[in-house]
Amino acid sequence: MNWLPCLCWGGDRWWLPLSRESRELIAAMLLASAHDAMWPGRLEKQLRWDPSLLIFAALFEGRAGQVTVKELALSLYEQLPDRLARFASGLDAPASVLVQDPQTLASYVKLGRRFAKLSIDRWLPIAESWLGLTGPPLPAAWRASWPTITDPEGAAIERDQASSLPGVTVWPPAEPPDYRPGVLDLTVLARRIDRAADWERRFGAAVELAKRAALQQFAYGLSHEINNPLANISTRCQFLLRDEPDTARRQSLQRIIDQSMRAHEMIADLMFYARPPQPQFGEVELREVLRSVIAQSQDSVRGRGLELMLAADAQPLVVLADRSMLIEAVRALVRNAIEAIGCDGRVLLSCRVDPRTERPRQALVTVCDSGPGLSDVAAAYAFDPYFSGREAGRGLGVGLCR
Repeated sequence: MNWLPCLCWGGDRWWLPLSRESRELIAAMLLASAHDAMWPGRLEKQLRWDPSLLIFAALFEGRAGQVTVKELALSLYEQLPDRLARFASGLDAPASVLVQDPQTLASYVKLGRRFAKLSIDRWLPIAESWLGLTGPPLPAAWRASWPTITDPEGAAIERDQASSLPGVTVWPPAEPPDYRPGVLDLTVLARRIDRAADWERRFGAAVELAKRAALQQFAYGLSHEINNPLANISTRCQFLLRDEPDTARRQSLQRIIDQSMRAHEMIADLMFYARPPQPQFGEVELREVLRSVIAQSQDSVRGRGLELMLAADAQPLVVLADRSMLIEAVRALVRNAIEAIGCDGRVLLSCRVDPRTERPRQALVTVCDSGPGLSDVAAAYAFDPYFSGREAGRGLGVGLCR
């Protein structure tokens, strides 16, 4: 592909050329295995040099008002991979787009040299010189909606470069971007990466589902196998305790009974994990739930310099949920946050509509704390039964929350 995704307004479309340098930068960005703070910075430098890429970055989201080059680079970094994966390069494209003719290519070279002499804030007002080569005349209403570009960081860079020593390499390069056709198809690359990421997500979800199913089956079988001998031990000890006159022996038998009951309660927790009860749904006001948990947890923070707070922007939300289960789940998260902080800190609870969901809308309950956070290992196993970030024997883990 030698074109950026088309820009649309009403039923019209316009295409902008993709330079060799921008194509290689975006390809490297797509192939990167993880998010890296360097990519927005590199895109920011590229936008200051490549007029076509900057015009696209300013217009593809339908932005309005004032925007900086740095903001455009960050937005482009976050949204361009998905836009490329969904882009159909030949959709109603004119012949000059499907086949890049020498005359059009020469026009882009001239435009690149012309724009290199202009300040960035002047590029967008005369962007019609680029867009008019592959599309219809620009509607006045569309032009009126365009943003205004500022570049305070770029001005500081220019001042620094003006004071550089002779022979020091500075950005941007002296030559304009190279808009000649290339063989690297970013659309195909983006789609393959998107497909691979989707398969990776599905595989991870399938592995997690299988792991939980195996744990539940193990817990169910183990519960039945251990409960019977525990009940036998407890019953016999109670029988012996009834007629035992020796005080020391009575204390020993009582300890056996108590520990048997403790083990029975642990097995009951495993049974709860293996065969959880069905939620009893009803209308629940989330802010009232969070206030209730905060009130119930005050004894745990007294004298430790900890503060439990409900976020000021928590929205009044009524949801369908099991109130008792929801309270216990939030209470477990708050208890975990308190134990992670120790002393002198804050736990903040909030609720809002999850913007990532559509109909049916879902609510998002957040418990934030000033503790050290979860390590990668702890995050991977946080919901497994009896997993704890503390030493062994210090809790049931979030996975056994009732």
